[in-house]
Amino acid sequence: MVAQSRRAVRCWALWTLSVPALGMVVLVDLAAIAYGVEAFSDLRSWRGLEVVFALTVSALISVEGARRVESRRRRGGALHKDLAPAWMIAAALILQPALAIIVVLLLRSWWRIRAGKCIPYRWVFSTGVCVLAVGVAHAVYQSALDLTGGGDLGLVVSMAAGALGYLAADTLLCGLAISLIVPGSSRQDAIGDKDDLCVDATAGTLGALLAAATLVSPWFAFVAIPITLTAQRALLLGQLETEAQTDPKTSLGRVDWWRRRTEEMLRTSRTQREPMAVLLIDIDHFKQVNDRHGHLVGDEALRAVATILRSAIRTKDVIGRFGGEEFVIALPDTDLDDAIVTADRLRSAVAGSPLAAMCAGVLDDPDLDPDTFRLTVSIGVAVYPADGSTVDDLLLRADRAMYAAKAAGRDRVRLAADLHLTSRRPQPEPATTTSLPRPTPADLQHR
Repeated sequence: MVAQSRRAVRCWALWTLSVPALGMVVLVDLAAIAYGVEAFSDLRSWRGLEVVFALTVSALISVEGARRVESRRRRGGALHKDLAPAWMIAAALILQPALAIIVVLLLRSWWRIRAGKCIPYRWVFSTGVCVLAVGVAHAVYQSALDLTGGGDLGLVVSMAAGALGYLAADTLLCGLAISLIVPGSSRQDAIGDKDDLCVDATAGTLGALLAAATLVSPWFAFVAIPITLTAQRALLLGQLETEAQTDPKTSLGRVDWWRRRTEEMLRTSRTQREPMAVLLIDIDHFKQVNDRHGHLVGDEALRAVATILRSAIRTKDVIGRFGGEEFVIALPDTDLDDAIVTADRLRSAVAGSPLAAMCAGVLDDPDLDPDTFRLTVSIGVAVYPADGSTVDDLLLRADRAMYAAKAAGRDRVRLAADLHLTSRRPQPEPATTTSLPRPTPADLQHR
């Protein structure tokens, strides 16, 4: 029994984290526990339990009522924003910290029961973040109330400041954790995009209004239920628009969306007489990942590579999933030399990334050995106008160059300019006759 328990502990997904990520998770958990102990030791009375009951029950009704909508909105990444923090913000503003923590624990426990399987350390960490965010919100609210004098306007300002404090603490801690747990995460992956920030603003505003209404009567908390259900459905409309142009496995743009954007960029390049590059990227031996570890790990590896590629390009570059394990990137205002540098940087980024940790952190799979679970990519490069004047021409030549990179041994970058095209997709020949020298720094200087 003891041996089995030890083996179970050694298999925890927590141990797959890097040292900085592990330190971050443990530090937040310990800080939340310390704050909770201090809050309950300072609890002067249990007055306010009716508010705890009203906020908790109304929150649970709203969460359950919006369950189907939220399951549709959930995008599969580490970050997900919803309106659930509104009740925690309201509790932080009008209750003693210990009672507000009770609200947090009840809501988080219900989520854990209803969520089914989840990674335990992530649930504990998220709960710890909520507890600390409640502490920040309460402290900011009380400080602002003292500064403003507690009048009507001061109360509004103080509640808004407290809600902002909660959201800032939650965003900062979660964003830092995501960037450490999932290497290569972009700023958008860590803290969200404009739509996510709008969800935060809605939750903060609703939390402040809910707190003000509950000061009049705890039962006003139930008035917020239809408001939140309607707001959740409104959030789904934006999600549906995004889904129409986003690949569900990688969260990258679909190839038709990528083509439209690239054609617009190509027209601009023609008008301004600027170069533009297209990179076609294929993961080497990807079928072996599915055969050896299963398709779930394969999907996570595909997502991890997409994250690495997206984080290694500029904001004006356009990336999409071309199909299967292939990705395509359009680089505006990029000549041949810059395209080579970018392609080789992407190749090196994938080859040097800790994919085992990125995938095991999501799937809790102890069989992913960091020493053997590595992926590489082969990249073909085509540049406008030398290699083609249309998107189809550039894709065709980048595709040929990518296959030349695979024929040369994989984990390489090849240029359309170095190939003589005779057919749409030549069959790979023996490495001794098709092997092309990999560009060296000296070659780049003389191109």
